[in-house]
Amino acid sequence: MKTQSENQISFINQNIFFREFTFSKNDFKGLNSKQQLEFADNVVWIEDIFFIFQIKEKELDASDDRKWFQSKILNKAVKQIKATTKYLSEYSDIHIENEKGHKINIAQAKDNPSRKIIIYQAKDFSEQLRQIKFYESTEIGLIHLFHEEDYTWICRLLLTPCEINEYLSFRERLFLFDKRASAALPEQYFLSHFLETPDADHFNAKYINSLLHFDQTTSEFDISGIMENFAKNIKMANYETEYYPILAELALLNRFELAAFKQKYSLCVQESENQDFTTPYRMYVPRTDCAFVFIPLHSKNAANWANALDNYAFALKYDSKASRCIGAVVFRDPNDKEYFQIFWNYIHHEWVFDQELEDLLNDNYLFRASRVSKTDNRYRK
Repeated sequence: MKTQSENQISFINQNIFFREFTFSKNDFKGLNSKQQLEFADNVVWIEDIFFIFQIKEKELDASDDRKWFQSKILNKAVKQIKATTKYLSEYSDIHIENEKGHKINIAQAKDNPSRKIIIYQAKDFSEQLRQIKFYESTEIGLIHLFHEEDYTWICRLLLTPCEINEYLSFRERLFLFDKRASAALPEQYFLSHFLETPDADHFNAKYINSLLHFDQTTSEFDISGIMENFAKNIKMANYETEYYPILAELALLNRFELAAFKQKYSLCVQESENQDFTTPYRMYVPRTDCAFVFIPLHSKNAANWANALDNYAFALKYDSKASRCIGAVVFRDPNDKEYFQIFWNYIHHEWVFDQELEDLLNDNYLFRASRVSKTDNRYRK
């Protein structure tokens, strides 16, 4: 039976990292012994993002903080993390169930660099112990240590899988820059420093004020409504997890990239019943090497949606020299103009020169100018 803390972290993770990429039912059977084994308390796996969690909860009648921390965190939880990494090296098939009820072979993530994370819940806990941010293992490297309150605040402020992954990377670099100073500072300083700058080669007490200037507006980049509609209405042609790559690409975007995605998607919906032809909207994210095209289609042309989607997606992928492209075509339902029909596709293969496409794009360029706005600091108001 799961503890309250395990349920809480599972709830946070599936909301931040999507239910499709979060795993909390993680027992599996060893192939040889058929013994029931536990992979980890919680797992997140999105493309290159791979987090392994162990979660501990301090009972009210437990021993003093230091003894409990040594026994349950530095001994037991660390051993469990090590066991999980050992399973990855020993088993080629570890099928565990995600929060959508789909079984995935998590062993396929073994080649990705994993972040090992221990989260603990403990009321009125020692501040000195709470500021211990890592366990250093000679076998598996750094293991992040978080009080549950600190982890919750990080997820509440950063909100996107991409940015939480960036913060964990920053946290490791700042710790390695000066381990002694890191252990004397609260998590709030680390987070404030990250919000001010990702440079991890110095400390500056003034950064603590970054939390005061943090832009908590989420409406511009919140795509939860789009994703809820997407997950509800997506029609899989071949298999039930067919849409996962599209969702994964969105999970890898930061807040400014998500804002650009939402803006172009919304414009596409608005223009879908325009009598005049509307040039498709597009964007390309070099950091993830993925292009996006949004095609507004008048309902009178609804029968041509598949050709339009494939042609524009392939053309934009080629024009962007991208390895991946996501396309969306939007049109009002010809039988009920109150509703929209939205179809998606996903193309993934290496870019190869194509003279026919070159000539086509040179003779009749299909897309409007586009760029993703940048800022010196995406977290400032």
